[in-house]
Amino acid sequence: MDFMTMMRTRKSIRAYEDKPVTREDLVKIVEAGRLTPSACNSQPWKFIVVDEPEAKAKLCDGLMCNDGHTGSPWRDQVPAFIMLVEQTANVKPAVIAHYKDSQRFAQGDIGAACMNMCHMAMELGLSTCIIGMNEQEKMAAHFGIPEGREVRLVLAIGYGIDVNPGFVKQRKPFEEVVSFNQW
Repeated sequence: MDFMTMMRTRKSIRAYEDKPVTREDLVKIVEAGRLTPSACNSQPWKFIVVDEPEAKAKLCDGLMCNDGHTGSPWRDQVPAFIMLVEQTANVKPAVIAHYKDSQRFAQGDIGAACMNMCHMAMELGLSTCIIGMNEQEKMAAHFGIPEGREVRLVLAIGYGIDVNPGFVKQRKPFEEVVSFNQW
């Protein structure tokens, strides 16, 4: 599948077959994330692959916030997850001097790594959904994540069940989101 076809057809899937994702495929997916370019080559990420039942149960608990909210009520059926944890970015001194913050680009870099993983999964015939809502304290306790590190995204991965096959991707018109040489 060519890249633009992939972009036109990729969608978030929230229903999965009861079929495990192989470690071989998970390694390919995280390798696509690892190879993602980042600001100042800082690579401000740690990827935690979660595919064993006990670890998945802990992650599903972490996706349920203490106030009872969750962005993924379907999480228990997901065969595998990848947690994207923000690490301290080692950027050029000029970046810190200008922005007063080493993490200025970290979340964008993590988002790019996540999308590369989504594209690799799609190439392997797998479906994904990016989950942004989680309870940081639970994640830290369940997975030994050091203080000061945050789980920015969780990527659900599996063999998707397309519950909405007639879905048509809706995007704002090109002219509304693109201009050349000025606002």
